[in-house]
Order: sequence, then structure tokens, then C-alpha cells
Amino acid sequence: MQTIIRRFVAFTATLSAVLAVSTTGFAQQFVQKTYQDAQGVHKYAVFIPARYQPGRPTPTVLFLHGAGERGTDGQKPTLVGIGPYLKAKGSSIPYLVIFPQAEETQGRALTPWLAGEPDAERALKILDEVSKQFTVDKQRVSLAGWSMGGYGAWSLAAAHPERWAGVAILSGGGDPKFAAAVKSLPLWVFHGYRDHLVPLKEAHQMVTAVKDAGGDIVYNELPDAGHDLFAETFGNEALLNWFADPRKLPRTLSKSPPIKVPSPPFVPAVRIPNSVGIRLGNTALDALSYAAPSYVPPNLLTGRINDMFDSTTAQGRNFSVQFTGISYSGQLGRVEIRATGKDRVHLALGLRNVFITVGGTYVTGQRHSAQAGPVTIGIGQARPVYLSMDATPYVENGKLRMRLIQANFSISPDNYSVSAPAGVWVRGLGMREDVVSNGIVSGLYGARPRVENEVRNIAPTILRQLEDNLVASDIGPIVAGLWPFPVYQPRLRTYFEQVSTDENGVSVVMGVEAAAVDPTVPPKKLVTSPSAGVTLDHLKSGGTSLGVALAPQLMGPITQSLIDAGLAQLDVLDLPEKSFGRFSDREFLEGLLPDMKRLEAGTEVRTRVALAAPLLVDRPDNGNGQEDPLAVPLHFKLPQVAMQIATRSPNKKWEPYAQFDLMIDELVTVGLKKVTHERRALEMQWQEGRSITGKGAFAPGANPTDTTIKSDEFVAAFKENWQAWTGSGPAATATVPDVEFSTTKLRLQQLSGPAPVLTGVFEIPGTRITNFSDAPLVYEIRGPYTVWGGPYTLEPGKTHEYDFPHPLTYRQSSGPTRDNFTLVAGSYSIYGPPKKGGPPRLYAATASNDGQD
Repeated sequence: MQTIIRRFVAFTATLSAVLAVSTTGFAQQFVQKTYQDAQGVHKYAVFIPARYQPGRPTPTVLFLHGAGERGTDGQKPTLVGIGPYLKAKGSSIPYLVIFPQAEETQGRALTPWLAGEPDAERALKILDEVSKQFTVDKQRVSLAGWSMGGYGAWSLAAAHPERWAGVAILSGGGDPKFAAAVKSLPLWVFHGYRDHLVPLKEAHQMVTAVKDAGGDIVYNELPDAGHDLFAETFGNEALLNWFADPRKLPRTLSKSPPIKVPSPPFVPAVRIPNSVGIRLGNTALDALSYAAPSYVPPNLLTGRINDMFDSTTAQGRNFSVQFTGISYSGQLGRVEIRATGKDRVHLALGLRNVFITVGGTYVTGQRHSAQAGPVTIGIGQARPVYLSMDATPYVENGKLRMRLIQANFSISPDNYSVSAPAGVWVRGLGMREDVVSNGIVSGLYGARPRVENEVRNIAPTILRQLEDNLVASDIGPIVAGLWPFPVYQPRLRTYFEQVSTDENGVSVVMGVEAAAVDPTVPPKKLVTSPSAGVTLDHLKSGGTSLGVALAPQLMGPITQSLIDAGLAQLDVLDLPEKSFGRFSDREFLEGLLPDMKRLEAGTEVRTRVALAAPLLVDRPDNGNGQEDPLAVPLHFKLPQVAMQIATRSPNKKWEPYAQFDLMIDELVTVGLKKVTHERRALEMQWQEGRSITGKGAFAPGANPTDTTIKSDEFVAAFKENWQAWTGSGPAATATVPDVEFSTTKLRLQQLSGPAPVLTGVFEIPGTRITNFSDAPLVYEIRGPYTVWGGPYTLEPGKTHEYDFPHPLTYRQSSGPTRDNFTLVAGSYSIYGPPKKGGPPRLYAATASNDGQD
């Protein structure tokens, strides 16, 4: 920071004075600054690239944050979105990034950045101020916005198209009328298929409108992303590089791995014991076994072994032998994991290319001695050698631990080799280098049992390293499928509470912690809720598959934490179901509250929907003992939904006017929908007979002259809009991702388990091939550890399916093409002629030709 100030002192004394007053460094390459106007002092931040030089025009990005980063601290906008990726890339970023902050926290969540709003106009003035303080290349100024900022990016791009060289919109929406104004701008739009907060249709309508207007727009719909799609966007080199010169749009994202950034701090606010159960049956453990080598840390098979001592007799002389400086390294070729009985798990690590290096060998006698250089022992070069361990899993301080029962390790003589020493030095009459070298080699060959024992001795160390990589499951995607609110989606993590094993698998009960909404403001204390009720008994029916049992009751404490943080409220105009907007229409409300007619002309009306009590969810027992494997009932109850109506006379503040308190009681069937072979979704069927009741009252101080309140009509109108919302969109369906273990995966196949928990059973998905050509397909396949199988003949119109938990290598045995492909576990491939013509080939199925199960 001091270097930057010194450069600016040299550049202009006036600017130096401004910086001295308004700039303080708070993170590497970020500075916090202030902008002052008639409304006061406003904090914002600027990312300054390491290579910035005054006088050299520098590309610049104005980044508009989401609703969760509103405030006055000036720092939160840098913590979410592009900021962490700028920190990760550091000196390679060549452009300035400006982070204004929306200060309106009580108004609508989607409007602060819209053109004409105070926060948006101030952001533009901040951009102008930064342009005076830094050498901004005005031909390469881009606008980027996420969520609330995405709506603002569309609006400001349309209002001021001359300002921008390019615009990036993430998880946002806008008015299709903007299309004519922005059609000449390079536009890059991103939206997650699993976004439950901003519906996909918001992006679709904007992209369609721009294309219809003749604009140049690139749209990336990210199939595995939700609302927070930062890894897929700002973590992609293509987008970060584009900001350096946004005048030309790339057509695709980079295929390189995403940039890694630290996860945001997780500060627990509420703890809910016994919320989740996991049943890892042996079939699921088999799938995990195939992926395990990719999860094992690189340093697992590296380390040191204690010095080894021995004694020998040669030519009537006694010698002591010391092997010192012993280190080892190796590769993990395969892992086998299986539950074998009560409190017993079997792990087998297939070790390959293990090399034990003896740094020095010292042979010492009364008048004779020898010293040898490094010797290498090779193990597992012909085939893997298995270190087998039996262990008892247990829970300690929320973590899963393993207590070693026994370890076995045996090396076949033909899988064990010893190299000659790198050099030998001898002292004493009759001592020969070749004799010593041969003796050392012979001795180390004879020491094979001791080497086996030393490897067995490091088994506890290996178990401890494996423990450090055993993390509790991420239940976020499952909770997202049941989350009914179009506002902040909770951050959750699990911790271990109980574990049990039998001959068919492992059962684990876990608690859930929900993070504080604002990690920079920790809660005064961690709130612990009553047990959600999941027990090991709920997991007995899990069998050999993967079962995930979730207690719906955990929704209550999570929503209560949002209520306490003031986040369980939203302006009706920001709800995804636009028909709710009529509750902010004065003419409509005058029919329900006739007193409104007396309010002076120009009076504004605002209605917010807020939870005043937590959501209650339970799973009722259907009473007949019969379970539908694809659908289970859930009971949703919202004891108090407050519809808060406020008014604002011209040039006055908002004042409470009336409130309708509603109680919503719903019976919902959560069904498993097999959308395609590769995609599963939870479908919410809101049943008939819903109960919505409530009554209204004027707010204290409203002083109505007409006290009529038509509560029944208000409830009927709300019920109509509620029906429209719950019948479509994110309130109706939510994609459930596969459980992936590196290259293997398990797919949700049924819903089951006894009340009161909701259990999803994940099984090995079939890898499917269908022949859409007119000729037979002859092919071979093999797995990671198998030889080629086949040839198999697939007749036209027929399908082959393989239930393996790992990828398959495919090669065609006949026909005009002889392709080799890797078929991802659970994928669906089509053999047929390409759309552009030519001989039939194998290609991945798309949504249009992916047959359903």
C-alpha cells in the first residue's frame, strides 16, 4: 500500500492528499476507500493489480454484489463473488475491480442496483471517481453483477450502454424491454440449472429477447450449479481473462480445472443433533473403494522408518550391522473397504512401486568395518501387495476415528528386490568390497520378514491419515430440494455422533450445524436445538446400498435462525411468483382495506411477507404400513406468516399500516421423478385440502377512519397466488445430484424408510448404450482392474446396460469407425449417425434423446 501511495505522490500531490485521507489497506492488493456526497460518507473497495502503473490505461470492472452483501462496512462485497478469485490469482490479474456497496437493507432485494436507484447512481459516481484517481482504460470498462447485482447489470447496461465494453450477468434477470438498448454490447450470461432462488426463466427470457433484437450474447447454463455459481464462473480462466478485454466474446468456458479458493468462514449459529443418518452398505463401499485412491493424500505412502540393527558372523569374526536413514515412498493402486461384522471394518490397500531406501549401512567389528551407500528395496513392482487392516470405527469429538485391531502384510519373494549399494568402503585386513556388497544385499533379502513387520507397524499412522480425510457428508443439495423459501439458502455442515457396523455395511448418525448468516458478526452463543430424532434403528433397512436419512424437523431450527437474523422476509414484488405483486398494488388493496382510499394521492404502498415463527415439517405415518418407493408424504406448517403492509406519503418515511397474520397447513407428497436416465429430481405435489387461515389488523398508529378489513377476501387472494407458486417452478421440483466419489457415482433410486424420517436410497446407476443405427454394433468393454470383455453385439433398437460402480473403457470391434471411449459410470450413450451425416458413432445422449428409466 505504501508503494502505491509513493507512486501517486510522484504522480500528483493532490491525489496523494485524497489517498492519505480516504484509503486504508485491508487485504493484499485491495484498498478500502470512501466516497462522500450530500448523504454522507460511503465505503467501497478497489482491487489494484500488482502490475498497475499510473499513466498506463488499465481495464476496469465494476462489480455489483448480491443482496446478502448489503451494508455499510465496505468489505463484504469483496468476500463473495469475484473477490476471492482475485486474491487467488494475485499478480496475474491485469485489471482494476471496483466494489461499491448497496446500503439499502430494508427495501426490495432486487432493486438497489437498478438504474435511478440511489445505490446504483452512487456506484456510477464511484466509478467516475476511481477513473480520476487511477488511469482507467475507458475503452475496456466492463460491468459484472451476481444475483441482485445481475438484475442491476441488465438495468445499468440498458440505461448507459455507452459506458461498457462488455457485461457479465450471473444468476440474474431483467426486463426484456432492455434488449434493444443492449443488443450492441458483448453480453455473457450465466445461470445454474439448480438455482432455486432466481428461476431459470429469468435468464431465458432475457437471452431470447436479446437474440430476437439481433444482439450478440453468449449464454452458459451450468447443469451442476445452483445460485452460488462462483467456481464455475469466476473460477474459470476464460471469464477472468475476458475482463482484460471484454470487447470480444469467447464462445466457451475453459475446460481447465477451476481456480481453488478457500471456503468462506463457517461460523456455526445453530446445532441440531441427530438430524441425518447415513447407511454405507457394502455395495456403496465398493463404489467408494474404486474412487478411494484419488482421495488419498499424496503423502500417505511417504515417510521414514526407524533404524534397523542386526548382527552377523563372518570368517569367525562378529559384526554389528546398522541400517540408517531409512525412508519409503509408494503408490496406492487399489483400495478395498468392507464392513465384516459388529464394530469391524476391513480395509485393504493395494501398494505398488514401494521403494524403501536405506541411506547408509554400517558394519562394525573389533578391527574391521565397512560402510555402504544407499540401497533400495523394491516392493510391488510385479503386482500390488496388500496391507490389510481390520479396525473398529468410533466417534470422538464429532469426528470419525478408526481403532486398529490387526494388520497383515506379506510380500511374495518374486515381488521383492534389493539393489546393490551405491558404493562400499572397507577397513581392515581381508575386508573386500564385493563381499560386503553381496552380504548387504543378501542380508536385506533375508530381512524381508522384518520389512513386513515394519510396514505392519506403520498401519496406525496410515489409519490416522485416513481419518483426517473422513469428512461428514454434504446434505446441502438434499435440504435445497425441500427448502421452500425464495431467499437465503442456508449453509450447512454435519458432524459425526454415532457409528455402528454389521456384516452388510456401516451406519452413521450425524448432527447438523447451520452457519451464521454473516460470518463477520458471530452469534453471541451457539444455539443447540432438541434432537431431530434420527437413530441407528432408522438405518437398519438400508441394506447394502447408500441410504441418506433426513429428519424434516431440522427445518424448524434453521428457519428460526433466519428469522433471528432478519432474513426470513421479502418484498412481495421480489417473490418468484409475480402474481403476489398485487399485494403491493394500492387499487387492489383498497378493495380489502377501504380506509386506504382516504390516503393522499401519490402515497406508495409496500407489502412484505415475513416468517414470524419457524417452519415446522414432519413426516406423518400413512398408517397402512405400505410404502411407495417413489413418493412419501410430508406435513408442512407455517404457524405465522405476516403480510406487513406499509405506506409512504410523498417526502415521508415508510409507516406501518396493516398486517395480516396467516397460518398455512399443507400436506405435500415428495416424489422421486426420474427425469432422464441420468437425472433425478424431487417433485413436490401439494395436495388438495390445504388450509390457509388468517385475519388482519391495522398497525398501531395507523388511525383508520374506516375500520373495515376484508380478511376472508385477503386470505382467498393469497391462497390463489400460493397455489400458483407451489404448482410450478422451484417450489415444485428440485434436481438431486448424484453422490459422486471421484469417477464413481451413486444415483437416487427410491424414497423409503420409516416415519418420521425421509430416506433416499442411492444405488449404482446403470451405464447404458442404445443402438439407434440400422446395423449391429459390436464392441468390447473393460473396467479399471479387468481384461477386455466381449465382443458384445448390440442389435438396432436395443439397449445394453451395465451395473458397475466405475467407468468402463469402450472400444468398437466392427463398423467403419473403431472408436475408443471412457464411459462414465451411470452415463447414457447413443450409437447412431451424427446430425451432420456420416457413419454411425458413439456419443453422449442429450435431454432430447435420453430415454427415461
